[in-house]
Amino acid sequence: MRRIGLAVVLVFGVALAPVAAKGQATGQVHRIGLLNGGAPGIEAALGEALRALGYVEGRNLMIESRAA
Repeated sequence: MRRIGLAVVLVFGVALAPVAAKGQATGQVHRIGLLNGGAPGIEAALGEALRALGYVEGRNLMIESRAA
């Protein structure tokens, strides 16, 4: 009887695992590190190109820039 219960739990666990994993993938924020060596306008150009691809800073994108 215990083996049947364990088998049922395992079958349901394996069957429902992809549903739970798929639900967690939404809301992902991509992080980009930018090391600028002094080139003027590089951060603005990068932001413009990423917006053209559908990324919005603060919603699905975070850019962290540092100066060299």
